[in-house]
Amino acid sequence: MTKTPEKLLETRFIDLIDETADSQTDELTFSFSSETPVNRNGFNEVLDHDVNSVDLSRLNNSAPFLFNHDMNRPIGRVKRAWIENRKGRATIEWGSSDLAQQLRRDVETGVLRNISVGYTIEKTEEDEDGNMRAMIWQPHELSLVSIPADTNVGVDRSLPTDKPLNERAMPLESYSPDHLYSQKEDEFTKESRNFSIVKAVQGLTSGRMSGRELEIQQELSRKNGRSSQGVFVPSESWKTRDYVKGTATAGGNLVGTTHLPDNFVDVLRAKSVVTELGATILPGLIGDTSIPTRTAGATAYFVAESGSVTESTGTFGTISMSPKVMGAFSKFSHLMKLQATPEIEGLIRDDFISTLATKLDSVALNGGGSNEPDGILQTTGIGSVAIGTNGGAITLDKVLDLKQTVAVDNADVASCAFVTNTVVENALSKLKDGNSAYHLSPYAGAIGSQQIANRSFMVSNNVPSNLTKGSSSGVCSALIYGNFSDLLIGLFSDAEILVDPYTLSQTGVTSVRILQAIDVKVRHAESFGAIQDITT
Repeated sequence: MTKTPEKLLETRFIDLIDETADSQTDELTFSFSSETPVNRNGFNEVLDHDVNSVDLSRLNNSAPFLFNHDMNRPIGRVKRAWIENRKGRATIEWGSSDLAQQLRRDVETGVLRNISVGYTIEKTEEDEDGNMRAMIWQPHELSLVSIPADTNVGVDRSLPTDKPLNERAMPLESYSPDHLYSQKEDEFTKESRNFSIVKAVQGLTSGRMSGRELEIQQELSRKNGRSSQGVFVPSESWKTRDYVKGTATAGGNLVGTTHLPDNFVDVLRAKSVVTELGATILPGLIGDTSIPTRTAGATAYFVAESGSVTESTGTFGTISMSPKVMGAFSKFSHLMKLQATPEIEGLIRDDFISTLATKLDSVALNGGGSNEPDGILQTTGIGSVAIGTNGGAITLDKVLDLKQTVAVDNADVASCAFVTNTVVENALSKLKDGNSAYHLSPYAGAIGSQQIANRSFMVSNNVPSNLTKGSSSGVCSALIYGNFSDLLIGLFSDAEILVDPYTLSQTGVTSVRILQAIDVKVRHAESFGAIQDITT
């Protein structure tokens, strides 16, 4: 039987055996593929290694040598690829970047020792052993990988697996091998989703971290350029609560005999909106960061025939970002670690994520508190609309005036949006015209899914409702409008867990502190405007 498969990018893993000759000072020679059967969704796949079966044209055209299949992290190039003794073999030339040289040292010392090949299959045939043999296939890149899958079984890492298979198929006429890389998930990303906070804490407490958590820690330490006193976590935010078995409201209700874990009731939190609205995330920052920006453009002139154009270069500035530490502190007991009925892993992770995500959203919108970054409302130069000396009720006219403060500075783009809190939402929902008809129909859907002046309208109680205007002290709310892609959120290194198993060791309680260094800046103040004296 002959089969033409979907053209998906597959990967296989093989132990790295250095076959480099002594004279190849900047090169590495190794085998990257063989005819070992690999299980693919219920059948065994074999890559045929006849010289006529393997298309090496892409590899032999200076194909990239990558780290963890990440096209943004090239560490060398394929200098030559060939078939020998029914195996794929290659010689790569190391790159000159700091990352490439660091990984080269790890290979030479045996820290990293696995190679993966990314390939597509054009044609398969069923052989006499019942295997699906790839009779025409093409390698696209070679990768040094830090966390390989089982080398005996292989892993399908072609495209995201959250869609049915028939939705993942690409039409042949639109097929482009390069397109596969934009959706392809590397080993580190997939393994990071399975990172266990509980196992990491247990490993830190016992001093014997191992497995996935250890390998991810090694990779994150390499990426962050330093080792952690605890452990880095491949996540962006986390949460706070005491997990203690003895107190029902602090964790005891999770340990029981007849509880329904699937119906666990979590605390209610304010909705996080800034990332949903398109805030620009800048991950992996290290140390103080300066971002160049143009503050004024050049000027155009009309000139007479044979005249000279007046020089104008515009002006430039910088946006400085520096790490500001956001943290959460939690405690959980030995019994909770062993007996929690709902999977304690998911509860701890969701709890930490929600709390720090909510705090980050609140700071991005307002901020300015002790040790906090300045958010949108604290940024000098944003547009402003005032309702009255002591504030006042919101009107649609004021909402449109707010939009104009951004439009007048050429910053009003289609992706701009309004954001306010639930008390202002309620007031806007009740506005009526002279015929007692609602301006914003409450029956057309939630106001958060409606639009005002063809712009999105979002609602979150992270928008402050305790502002002061004149005699209206601590009761005023804000309404923000702007282009949220001009809101920069810088993430410095990864979230970091620090564990203290000693202070409360006599009670079997482990204390956990989770830190994340961030900063928030507005790229153009003109991209935002706000009303900050709405009374309800």
